[in-house]
Amino acid sequence: MNAIRDFFSRILQTILFWWVKVEENRYHTNIDALKQAPKIIYVLEHKSLSDALVLDKQCRSLGLPSIFARQDYLGKGNAQPLLTVKQGRTLFGRRPDVIIGRIQEIINYLASHPDQDVLLVPAALYWGRAAENNTNPIKAIFSSNWTMVGHFKKVLTVVLNGRNTFFELNDPVSLRHLLADDIESNVAARKVARILRVHFRRMRAAVIGPDMSHKRLLLARVLNSDYVNRAIDSHSVEQNIPRAKAQKISRKHAHAIAADVSSTAIRFMSAVLSWVWNKLYHGIRMNGIEEVRELARENAVVYAPCHRSHIDYLLMSYLLYHNGLSVPHIAAGENINMPVVGRLLRRCGAFYIRRRFGGEKLYTAVFHEYLHAVLTRGFPVEYFVEGGRSRTGRMLKPATGILSMTVVSHLRDHKKPIVIVPVYIGYEKVFEASSYQGELQGKKKKKENLFDLAKTVKKLNNNGKVSVNFGEAIHINKMLDQQQPGWRNDHYELDSKPEWLSDFVGELAFQLAANINSAAALNPINLVATAMLATPRRAIDGRLLDRHLNMLVDIQQFQPYGSRVSFPEGQSKEWIEYAERMESLSHVSQPLGDIYGLNSRNTVAMSYYRNNIQHLYMIPALVVALVAPSNGITKCELESVFIHLYPHIRNELFLRPSVGEAKNSIDDWLQYFSSKGLLSKKGDKWFAIDRSLSSRLDLDMLVNIVLPALERFYIGLSTLVRIGSNKCSPEDLEKQSQLMAQRLSLLNGLDAPEFFDKTLFRRFIESMKKEGEIDIDGEGFIEFGENLGELIADAVKMLPAEVVYNIAQAADFPDK
Repeated sequence: MNAIRDFFSRILQTILFWWVKVEENRYHTNIDALKQAPKIIYVLEHKSLSDALVLDKQCRSLGLPSIFARQDYLGKGNAQPLLTVKQGRTLFGRRPDVIIGRIQEIINYLASHPDQDVLLVPAALYWGRAAENNTNPIKAIFSSNWTMVGHFKKVLTVVLNGRNTFFELNDPVSLRHLLADDIESNVAARKVARILRVHFRRMRAAVIGPDMSHKRLLLARVLNSDYVNRAIDSHSVEQNIPRAKAQKISRKHAHAIAADVSSTAIRFMSAVLSWVWNKLYHGIRMNGIEEVRELARENAVVYAPCHRSHIDYLLMSYLLYHNGLSVPHIAAGENINMPVVGRLLRRCGAFYIRRRFGGEKLYTAVFHEYLHAVLTRGFPVEYFVEGGRSRTGRMLKPATGILSMTVVSHLRDHKKPIVIVPVYIGYEKVFEASSYQGELQGKKKKKENLFDLAKTVKKLNNNGKVSVNFGEAIHINKMLDQQQPGWRNDHYELDSKPEWLSDFVGELAFQLAANINSAAALNPINLVATAMLATPRRAIDGRLLDRHLNMLVDIQQFQPYGSRVSFPEGQSKEWIEYAERMESLSHVSQPLGDIYGLNSRNTVAMSYYRNNIQHLYMIPALVVALVAPSNGITKCELESVFIHLYPHIRNELFLRPSVGEAKNSIDDWLQYFSSKGLLSKKGDKWFAIDRSLSSRLDLDMLVNIVLPALERFYIGLSTLVRIGSNKCSPEDLEKQSQLMAQRLSLLNGLDAPEFFDKTLFRRFIESMKKEGEIDIDGEGFIEFGENLGELIADAVKMLPAEVVYNIAQAADFPDK
């Protein structure tokens, strides 16, 4: 009888796979280990013939036993190696739960056969990966087994979603291991059944997201909340308008904000983007996704990528979806809410946020309650903490508004912990590069529209590869426990602002930016850019360029800035050839050796890619910069100057190592550069190698990496001292410093608008205040003491004499 049933099942399977297509999945459990296991039993969440047939086909394609390969695990020779957690429903209700009895039989068998083991292998299988369970009967057909009722619906599900089937074998459960706990078989069976139910629930939440109610129901929850209703009452009184009108305004805000996720739109965009990526890029490299998949099973995940390009929105959703994770709700600026595109992105998970709330309390309340509703229901969320795209390639200062809302939401309801996952996105070519350069030079930002976007994308070609690295996650629970141990004992509302919140969010923002930077990706373009822009005239002998590239990589291999920093494939000579093919590098063949250079067009563009990884080299470059211009410096003197300057560079570039950690690494770097023949020690002093030696150029290259930051620091200090204490506001100093940097750039013939980016001087002022070097008096002016003289003296020690002279010359102009 079993043979006949298996025969017809094979025929049905053949027919089924004329239509069904299973997504490729590289995240199965260790298949080789399963092949060695003497007895395995597959476990499905639902009892379904179509599910079983897909399971069998996929297992055989992986070289694993078929579910039709009868096993002897109960002393019987015809037992099918398949269990199902849920038996489905009938017209009279849910079928009785039989899995506990089946597991108990197996456990009893193992108890009498102590030399044997049986592995239960969960198999996650979802048709269509749609989580909607709303009032629309057509959409309900697309849902992935949230409430499977009847064979007819299953047939429709297979027909409609069979081309988009997700399948993954998960880590096995050893029944022998459970028996080691010496518990009764019925208790052990219930424990295993509970483990399997929890596992499938977590897998479902990670892969297709929580069971999603209709958008109307979610917004009703938001608009009916006490917090929003208090804001409606307040708005009605403040604006002297009827409450009904204030309610109407709140509904308008809610509909303008909310996402309206559709699995059909996601599948459509998945197909479109698969074509787009193949056309635009040579490949997408990704690191760290395995840890994220584990986090998504038990936590509410907030993805926090750096923001380099409009492509970021699409890239993140595409990668998560194609790596077995639910598409997140994405906070997008209202400028992206263009006709056609805006609606499509909303259907793919975008919810829209104003750039600035402008003190509008009702809008703030509606947005905060919406974010809280999404987070507490376990939906993954994504937002760009920088607030906008970086025009310089450096990490921007995180906007703390939405981070603060996330923390307060967690304080109010932390049943499902929130984990923030930093993400570094690195491009070899950014399609907005030309507009970024224009904005840095003072051109007004052009408002985005669909036609300009289409024309830009159409011109894109030869864009190289993209790297996406997931950084070390930040668990808000753990961070709160460390900094505010009693936080669980207090009651919070969404408008709660405990005294410690501002400092906590500030520390969270810095740690998040630092963790993004710690996951940077080295690639041929940013390595070549770093080496080329550290040469005086943007031209270099090919052999020297090759040597510089090898040193840059070797530094990261000696003492990696972070464990998640990724390295490019291939060798340095291949990277040079690749940069030339990408039109990032010009090449002139010459009898005495090849010459490589940057022309005026791509010099500015390459500074963007240099800035992507500049922070990785700041500590070793600062050590070298302290030794190189001196006539010998003791380690004690070096450390003294280092700890004065490093905090400001750390604050500017969001460097992860603390002052103490960076200081402790100084000895390692001195020994490293000594081993490379670039530094030497005589007595108790360290010296740089003589300028007559060719290796000195390697040393100069490293010094030139940190030099622009030191020059800006000196410009800010000298400008402040020249103006005097209690005579200028932070805004005035920012403007004056920017003008001086721009003047210095022109005097030196440098076409580098990112050098005088005003945000860098704003961060310089914030850093000086944070470190206690300056203060703001009652009238809003900067006041300082004689300690600035020491900082200036430290900076001068590291700067070439001509740079100090040029800055002095640049500063010699009358105030207007």
